[in-house]
Amino acid sequence: MQIKWLNNIPPEPLNFLHFIKKQYKLPLEEAVKLLYITIKLKALSDSPIYKFLERTFIGIKFDEIEKRKYLLTFSIYTLRELIKEHLDLKLVKNLYLLLSKKLPREFFKGVFPKHSILASQDIILDLLSEKEKIKLPSFLKAKHVILPFKFEGNCEEIINILSFLPNIYILKKENLYQVFTTFSISEFVIFSLNLKQKDILKNELETILESVKILFPDCFGEI
Repeated sequence: MQIKWLNNIPPEPLNFLHFIKKQYKLPLEEAVKLLYITIKLKALSDSPIYKFLERTFIGIKFDEIEKRKYLLTFSIYTLRELIKEHLDLKLVKNLYLLLSKKLPREFFKGVFPKHSILASQDIILDLLSEKEKIKLPSFLKAKHVILPFKFEGNCEEIINILSFLPNIYILKKENLYQVFTTFSISEFVIFSLNLKQKDILKNELETILESVKILFPDCFGEI
């Protein structure tokens, strides 16, 4: 089995999407699982946050960073699911109104609301750039910086790692099975430890970890 850190993907959202679709022949519905965004949120009241957290979502990283100030990281796939299933929530409405202006229109194909959406004045959102994410405190960076990976192997090899993967991944069959998925920095450290205990990809994972440490050295004192 092989593992590859997809660290050559352009960070800008539209270029990211086009690269993934062209290079790995993934359709939009799958490619958006690999692209993550981070939102800084300020709430003037607690109610919209409580109502948001009452729901069950897959793949959202959520941290309170100050009083009524939060950090959210999620994939474009998750954003699309939020719009389809949870547009009754004030926070989701504001996310849509902000991101539909900031992100390529293609990301919202098939999930555009059928009626007009009004913004909630007690929720203030800001989409963080890659440079802003890199400046986050190390304990937040370790959780909110997301790294994409590709695994390739036969059926048995892939089955052996599936239980260690996040909930959202892409499975593709060519000559061998291919799995595309993402990890935060801290998740990848734990994933690597689990696989090395089973003597799977031990050397490859160690090499990738060293590369991650070079890019994000401050994170490894916090994990």
